[in-house]
Amino acid sequence: MSVKETLSGRASQRAEAGALGLAGAHFLGAFLLSAGQIGSGLAPFGVAASAASPPGLTRAAALAGACLGYLVTGPLEWGIRYAAACVFVFTLLFIFQDARWARAPWVSPLLAALVTAATGALGCAASGEAFADALPGAAAEAALCAGGTYFFREAISERPAATELMERRRSVSAVILAACSLMSLSRVELMGAVGLGRVLALLPVMTAALKGGAFPGAAAGTAFGIAMDASALTGGLYTMCWAFAALCAGVFSRCGRLAFLAAFVSADALAVCCAGASSENWPPLFEAFAASVIFLLLPQGLLARLGALVQPLSPGVGESGLRKYVSRRVEGIARAYLEVCDAARSAGECVNDNDVARVFDRAAGAACVKCAKRGECWVSGYMETLDALNGATAAMTARGRLEAGDLPEWFKGRCGNLNAFVAAVNGELRAALYRREYREQLREGRAAALAQYEDFAGILSGVSQELGSVNGADPLAERRLLRYLHAQDIEADAAVFRDSSGRLRAVLESGSLARLKKDPAWLDRLSAVLGVRLCTPATGVEGRLTLLEAEPLCASVGIAALKKSGERVSGDRGTYFKTDAGALCVILSDGMGAGEEAANESSRAVAILERFLRSGVEPGAAMKILNSVLLLRGGDGLGFATVDLLRVDLFTGEADFYKYGAAPSYIRSAAGVRRIDCGSLAAGLMEPGGEKPDSVHLQFKPGSVALIVSDGVIQGREDAWLRRQLEQYGGEDMKTFARGVLRRSLEEGGGGDDMTVLALRVDERA
Repeated sequence: MSVKETLSGRASQRAEAGALGLAGAHFLGAFLLSAGQIGSGLAPFGVAASAASPPGLTRAAALAGACLGYLVTGPLEWGIRYAAACVFVFTLLFIFQDARWARAPWVSPLLAALVTAATGALGCAASGEAFADALPGAAAEAALCAGGTYFFREAISERPAATELMERRRSVSAVILAACSLMSLSRVELMGAVGLGRVLALLPVMTAALKGGAFPGAAAGTAFGIAMDASALTGGLYTMCWAFAALCAGVFSRCGRLAFLAAFVSADALAVCCAGASSENWPPLFEAFAASVIFLLLPQGLLARLGALVQPLSPGVGESGLRKYVSRRVEGIARAYLEVCDAARSAGECVNDNDVARVFDRAAGAACVKCAKRGECWVSGYMETLDALNGATAAMTARGRLEAGDLPEWFKGRCGNLNAFVAAVNGELRAALYRREYREQLREGRAAALAQYEDFAGILSGVSQELGSVNGADPLAERRLLRYLHAQDIEADAAVFRDSSGRLRAVLESGSLARLKKDPAWLDRLSAVLGVRLCTPATGVEGRLTLLEAEPLCASVGIAALKKSGERVSGDRGTYFKTDAGALCVILSDGMGAGEEAANESSRAVAILERFLRSGVEPGAAMKILNSVLLLRGGDGLGFATVDLLRVDLFTGEADFYKYGAAPSYIRSAAGVRRIDCGSLAAGLMEPGGEKPDSVHLQFKPGSVALIVSDGVIQGREDAWLRRQLEQYGGEDMKTFARGVLRRSLEEGGGGDDMTVLALRVDERA
């Protein structure tokens, strides 16, 4: 026999042994379940066990175990009735096992319930009992049989739980199966006072309370207590004692096993006393003491393995792990872009074409190739020819072309084709100039593209840092929010987290948001629940509510504008908006020139900046990208515009001015009026990848006022009048103040260009 055949035979033997072991387990389980009775007559769990077993050998073993249990644990007629029910259920499931409808999860519970009800009705008819008297018990038995079939099948299912709901259902089913199995042993009493099944049932109750805490322990105590009360008809005594004992002892689950057991037995004794001092109520106390002794002797490793089934799991680190994984990927992409930039720069070195000697060499190659004196000029007399041409270089370079008079007389006398040579030199000179201009344009375009790559790499690095930040989900606030929503009878999915700056965000998704907003003070109530003042963004999505932590500062902005006399439109464009990060952005752009062309340039600049800033890009990087975009699209059209950008963090009051060729701006604070100047060129004129925009960092206090104006408001004139306007500001609204500055500018001689004024005031939020 080959090695392969030997291994195959051993695998087959192991599979057969495993199948026999599984069949034996189903046989024993069905036997125990058939012996469990409710009161003194109802025993539907053996029928449920045979119906819940998988088809094949295991179902046959379960049938045998259930029939044997019914026949040996009760009267013969009683046992025959339940055994017949098991056989009928087995036969029906076997007959219809190939039918598609028979695979539905409700089929086996329904068949088991119908067969149990039918055999119960036949038993009533045979005993002469009135049908009306037997109906409640028969209905309860059929319902228990159907429920037992469903939960037993879930408990023994080998399919992995795909969702949290399925896993929870599997755990509940396992508890029900264990409780029903121990009902058969509850009738076995030791010393006439301690039930073996009840002592064994207390062990999982204690395990759940010790490892899972008060509420899982109370749930287990309720489940096992109901099973024992149903078996002994004790009227809820065990349910009350065990649930209360587990609830109290669960509080001491972290104080050690001895303290936990002392609390459990004491609470059980208190519950027994509350139930009455009759000796009939003492067994729960004796059984709790006996179970505590056994529980104290259980190995720690066994308790740990059993406790893993009921111990509540803390939230996993899957979310933070995913964020870190994505952060590393984004950072890798950023580094790759930087390496691309380095490689492109090293490979993009231009050939030096500024040597005038190359112009003469190319001209000689075109004009002197067929000349008879070629050897005399360019071989034997090469040095004399070179000296003659070098002497003409200065005049040629200054004039931009070569003339015959620039050459010495002896050269003109020796050259047999002077006019053709001069024309060839001028042609090569023009070509060299064209090539130089083309290379310069190519260099600028390449530099702009590489600068954009670098800016994009910087943006990706910022995203990577935000993903890898320590901020993230706030599970405590999320639970408080969900608890409040449930109290309002609103089912919703909620996510509460903090962004990289620490700002709290909450996102609710529900079809019942309209019910939430019926209360006029709904936002204040949610603010109290989450512990921070909340606000909502200007935009939203149907069925989704986004809540943001409100900024402690607020800002009011006013705009006043006047187009240049004789023009239909103004070339200035201004706007302001608040980002999701709680920052106010104010933008003013002045397109070069006037009219529609200038308006298009400024509008384009404002739109590009706004898109990047709303997406969370840092202002400095956004300004550099704008400069690169205008460089790439400018070409001969020279599209450029001045740009003023003010960003104010409404959480901290920190403010930053960014300027590309913009007019001065002015700030009034407690220290007086300050002027913010600009020394850089307009966006679209800056060297790509070169200078950053002028930037100034400030701290805005409540009451600070800022003025951002286009160059038409001042036009190089003295600005003392504007400073006085700021100093004399009396608290009027910003739009009125901006109009007042514009009128005063006209009085001071303005109006020769487009004029725009943006006024900003920062205050504490009311």
